[in-house]
Amino acid sequence: MATSRQDAIAWLLQKGGPAIRYRTATELVDDATGIDVERLAAELVASPMVQQWVARIREPGDMWRYHGSNPDALENACAKLCELGLRAGMLDEFDRRMAPYRRQLADDPESVWNPITGACLTWAGFHDDAVRDWLRERLGVLYEIAQSGSYDIYIDQDTYGDYPAAFRKRPLVDPEYNGRLVGIWDVYAMAHWPEGLASPEAQGPVDAVIAYILHPDYQALDEGYGVMRARPRRYYSMGWSVHLPGYDGLDFQRPIHAAMFVQRVELMAHLGPARQSPWFRQSVAHLESYGTDRGTYRFPAAYLREQADGYWVSGAYMRLEEDRRRREALELDSTFRMFKIKRLILDYDHAPRQPRGADPDHS
Repeated sequence: MATSRQDAIAWLLQKGGPAIRYRTATELVDDATGIDVERLAAELVASPMVQQWVARIREPGDMWRYHGSNPDALENACAKLCELGLRAGMLDEFDRRMAPYRRQLADDPESVWNPITGACLTWAGFHDDAVRDWLRERLGVLYEIAQSGSYDIYIDQDTYGDYPAAFRKRPLVDPEYNGRLVGIWDVYAMAHWPEGLASPEAQGPVDAVIAYILHPDYQALDEGYGVMRARPRRYYSMGWSVHLPGYDGLDFQRPIHAAMFVQRVELMAHLGPARQSPWFRQSVAHLESYGTDRGTYRFPAAYLREQADGYWVSGAYMRLEEDRRRREALELDSTFRMFKIKRLILDYDHAPRQPRGADPDHS
């Protein structure tokens, strides 16, 4: 068993399933000499888990094709595939199924579902003109809010006189903010910002948006923001806020916060202001406490859930190992996740570089 980081990496390559082996070789290993990365990629795309999730990506249609707790919603299927290591150009069937979403983003740049579509395409490496245009436009909207420094986003529930009784327990968001508040998918887009768009002019607004959501006043907002008024007598419960589990303490009173915790830490490890925050440092120290004397990690099972359904952004599909009944499965998943977080810290803060295979540009 592993006794050092080098031993642990070798253990991941030897004992991990297709996703962990491929991602370890392309994202954690400094020198891949002697590793047959092409073979690992072929094993990944042929794996039952990848094939199952690719089959879940359907044609664009009603809202349930984009958003929902069903595993075949785009937000769940595409994100899961990206986490498994799949990217544009690796599997023809994946590219074929994502093509209608690329066209949809180009044809309907104002769609309410574009934060999902744009973020998923960005993460997956489909960096065509429509995606780049959407990223620029969206960042401009979010930067305007961040620059304002305002967290006063609510108005009286009786402002319009038609507020539903069923929503009385949640605050009403001022319609002025409809479509302008930073959401979790926006942060995923920023975390996987295309190298071709990287510049000081873009980095400043990205950092400002991340600083905005790290502020205590933001984290004190209603989780999920509250209720949105779309039009007279049409109100909807909002979601996608960027609340950070453990921000006010690592006791995790709600199971969903435990399920989201590792996912949020790994996401925010991509982003400079977040890496420098007390929340991030305390979170990494907390995860370090689950290290073993063998140089590996074993998180609580509640931190790495895999459900039959649920929202990916709520931590419903966190496992990379296909056979979760294996005795070593949780330790493999935990060790890879922790090493990935630490690698991101090292890469961005000490020796900036682009991990191999992490940011393809498939136009």
